Amino acid sequence: MKKQVIFSAILLSVCTFVASAQTQPNAESPKTENVIQEKTEIKPENLPDAVKKTLAGDAYKGWEISKAYVAKEVYEVELKKGADTKTFKFDKEGNSIK
Repeated sequence: MKKQVIFSAILLSVCTFVASAQTQPNAESPKTENVIQEKTEIKPENLPDAVKKTLAGDAYKGWEISKAYVAKEVYEVELKKGADTKTFKFDKEGNSIK
């Protein structure tokens, strides 16, 4: 009986430790909400002129804007050409971001 009580106490302690480790964020890893930037969908006509000028260049000839997003002055543009879809990122000056 004494062994069962000790075993139960150890088991309860281990379960409590595991549960608390899963709910507390690790100080060394960044929080998920800080890693994921909120992006807002915008109309293609609301893209900065510099981004529109870049997209009008030969490198993007034949591609059409299907969606556009903004997140902290980074513009993400989804382009379609037939069945192909690609996503590109630009800064507010129209420079490509990789």
